[in-house]
Amino acid sequence: MGDRTVHRRAYELWTDERNIELVELLRSGLPVEQIAEQAGRSVSAIRGQCRKLLPPHYRISDSTAVPTLRTLLASPDFDWRESLRERHRRARSVYWDSEMTTGLRQAWTDARPLPEICEEFDASEIEVARQLMRLDLAENMREVADHLGCDPAGTLAGRLRVAADRTSAAVWVLIIDGPATGSRTRFGDAGPALRHVSVHHDYDTADLTLTDVMFDHLTQGGNVDEITATIAERTVGDLNIGSDAHLTGPDALPVSLAPAGDLPAPDNGPMLAVTAAAPVDLDDDFAMTTTPEDSAPSRWSWRRWRK
Repeated sequence: MGDRTVHRRAYELWTDERNIELVELLRSGLPVEQIAEQAGRSVSAIRGQCRKLLPPHYRISDSTAVPTLRTLLASPDFDWRESLRERHRRARSVYWDSEMTTGLRQAWTDARPLPEICEEFDASEIEVARQLMRLDLAENMREVADHLGCDPAGTLAGRLRVAADRTSAAVWVLIIDGPATGSRTRFGDAGPALRHVSVHHDYDTADLTLTDVMFDHLTQGGNVDEITATIAERTVGDLNIGSDAHLTGPDALPVSLAPAGDLPAPDNGPMLAVTAAAPVDLDDDFAMTTTPEDSAPSRWSWRRWRK
């Protein structure tokens, strides 16, 4: 059995405040295991971050990073922030220290123009937008542009134009496998199964179709765990396949759809050939707690649950 300890800050970003805390713990002389416990991280995460606080030209392993950093921190001339700044510069990004973050929050509150903010922090529009999203001040880059403005010829404006073009050209493909669907097909060694494939102009329409199919299946005595459903966004010319999350039952297996010509076309749209990714069980709570024998949900209650 591996270590399944859940650390309270696992996968959280290493902000300037967290780095300050780490440096203080290292200077206290505590063993790395106690540092990890107090920091809410794993020992490997502590060692990895210590290596990032070292100057980039230090070529050492994670296992020796902690003692090496302790030695450097003993000198008042060592600036661990400069190590992080240099690493970020090489990655063409910005290390946001506490003072910069405070200034950015105030700039957002004051709705200062984005080009002015970029000049103050020597950061690109995209980097400023990402930091605002990390701080939960903006939900997306569109909100940043609406609140602060942006250079019409800049990268942020270009990204927003591309996103708008993509949205207008995209279609949503609904794929449902299981006994709730119509035509029968085979998935190699997986045996016979049933499949519904339809194309929709937006996500909500595809989701509504899925809701109706699932409602009919449940009211006829079926179970949620008998169905594997995918709603995938596709844009003509992207040639991207199989990277979308699935809505599945717990026993569903990843499958590959046959080429379009091998399957009958659905009644409400053309057939698209799509390769399914490994399923992710997003319906598990419902599948474990509700069965048709308990109560047949109304379409309204089913849609409410789906939200």
